[in-house]
Amino acid sequence: MSMYDTGYIPIDISPDGHRVAYLDVGERRYLAKDLRSGLIRPLTPRLTAEEVIGITSVTSSADSRHFAVSTRENRRTFVTDFETGRTRTLDQVCWAYGLTGDRLMGSAGCDGVDVSIDDIRFDGTATRFRSEEELPRDMSADLRWYIDFGEPTSIYETATGRRVRSLPSELSEFQWEGADTLVARDANISDGDDYIAIDARTGELISIGIPYSRSIVFGKVR
Repeated sequence: MSMYDTGYIPIDISPDGHRVAYLDVGERRYLAKDLRSGLIRPLTPRLTAEEVIGITSVTSSADSRHFAVSTRENRRTFVTDFETGRTRTLDQVCWAYGLTGDRLMGSAGCDGVDVSIDDIRFDGTATRFRSEEELPRDMSADLRWYIDFGEPTSIYETATGRRVRSLPSELSEFQWEGADTLVARDANISDGDDYIAIDARTGELISIGIPYSRSIVFGKVR
């Protein structure tokens, strides 16, 4: 779903492919299910209709252990540790772009543009990451890298803001396959669009021979 389209209620598949976060309509709360064990954890308390309609983002950590569910209603984010079942509530956080075990990248702004983006630690402290920028919706799951769609489209290091890699202009629709690997649509193919992998550390381009389809999601299954 599009982050800008509130007509759809988002789900999230964890990076290892084994856990799915979704809205249970009957319980009216977000749940996460481990597809191997069948264990189900609540990610949020029971939500009001306004909170459900206002869901902005659902995301999981790189290790597939932590989940964050955000809503524009009361600008609230729920963060859950799947292993322990503990859920904490962060106020004035309307979007979560990614998280680890002790922090998340988020924003109090609900519109997705012209927002201040903060590095929010679960001990209650926060530091400004960027201001007056479009949301960093293309961050790696471990928060080390993000993509900026300027001219040219580039990979940046989150900790320093340093540009580490410029990406070819014919690539689009980027998604992170792992901590260091991007998968993108390559329009520069003679017989139709294809997918290509990019090593964020070296810039190496690797053809993976998979035809482009909007229904494909990449990740590592462990």
